Amino acid sequence: QVRLLHLTTIITTMFATLGRRTALHAARRTAQQQAKRRMGGGAAAPEWTGIDKVVRGYFPKDEDMVVAISGGYLGLFILFKIKGALSGSPEIEEAAPVAAAPAASAGEIPDVDSEEFGAFLESEENVAKLVESFEE
Repeated sequence: QVRLLHLTTIITTMFATLGRRTALHAARRTAQQQAKRRMGGGAAAPEWTGIDKVVRGYFPKDEDMVVAISGGYLGLFILFKIKGALSGSPEIEEAAPVAAAPAASAGEIPDVDSEEFGAFLESEENVAKLVESFEE
């Protein structure tokens, strides 16, 4: 009897689980079908006036307008690129040479980027002076 009761409990649990799953799937399927948005153009087409009416005569759909506007911008871009290539770039005038910086006095350390710095490092006294300036 215990085995029969246990077997009955297992079968009941299996069918209950199967029934819940089936009901859950059916509920989800129904909810998905009801939640679908139908984006049909149910409204009447708007009445265009003025310049919109003229433009919409050539490009009736919104997609056509997007393509036309994008094409217009692309055309302008290409025209300016061609114009720039044909006219050539203006010649750049060379800048006037900068006057050389005054030589450092005997007691000063010249700038690292200057030509005098290499000559400054040839003396061991100057190297010691440079190291002392780093330590300060």
